[in-house]
Amino acid sequence: KQWYQRRVREHYYITNNLRKPSIFAMDGLLHELPLFDETLENTNLKRPTCSVCARPKTVCVCCAIAKEIVISTKVIVLQHPAEQNRQLRTVPLLKAALPDEKCAVVVGKRFANLKDMLSVPTALLFPGKDAVDCSNVSPGTYDQIICLDGTWPQARRLYQKNPLLQSLPKVMLSSTRKSVYLIHTQPTVHHLSTLESVARAIEEMERLDGLEDKLIAPLKEMVRTQFKYGACAHSTQQEARVIRKQEIKNGEKNLTVAPKICDFNYDTF
Repeated sequence: KQWYQRRVREHYYITNNLRKPSIFAMDGLLHELPLFDETLENTNLKRPTCSVCARPKTVCVCCAIAKEIVISTKVIVLQHPAEQNRQLRTVPLLKAALPDEKCAVVVGKRFANLKDMLSVPTALLFPGKDAVDCSNVSPGTYDQIICLDGTWPQARRLYQKNPLLQSLPKVMLSSTRKSVYLIHTQPTVHHLSTLESVARAIEEMERLDGLEDKLIAPLKEMVRTQFKYGACAHSTQQEARVIRKQEIKNGEKNLTVAPKICDFNYDTF
């Protein structure tokens, strides 16, 4: 009921261009609305979901998931809890493509059993001044790699709240290949999704040509599907800030949040 009334207030503010609501007007508006149907409160309105790729069955991307991928490095994804509420996630696609013994996802903010996970040579995929480029790591140097899944602020907090992560040797990516996760607004053109980062890191560390293309195939299929349903290719937050600064100088009121890529060719993606 509170959510319902909150949506009504927001609609009232927008349609009447008010900064502060009129109490009498709000009361009158709420009385005119149909009563909240409490029988809908426990109704499951979610679409049936695929158990493999975690996408709704109508837009399942399992057809693009590669089979029998063989890698030597185990991947441990430390996932921020907020990621589980996102609709378009890439970690389920990673877990679906890799063998069960080569991919583990641990959800939380502080990981009490982190020490038990570090019984073998482990690297943290995280940028830093002391990080080594993945292409310069000799095959077999690390038995497993840890990746932090979340927004960049969330990933930094995970890193700061778990001191054991700070003691691990770091590896990073330096290639300039752009992300195919175009339905998500990345901070810059060099930022990648979790799936893309892990795929590229393992390909470079193990010298497995073509591994990245195999692992990101379901991600590209997911993006294509979203394009079919009307999604647009997003530019980056960095480019959006540049556009907003110019809009402010021009005195515009409706500022750009996530600019679209105007010259993007959806047919050839």
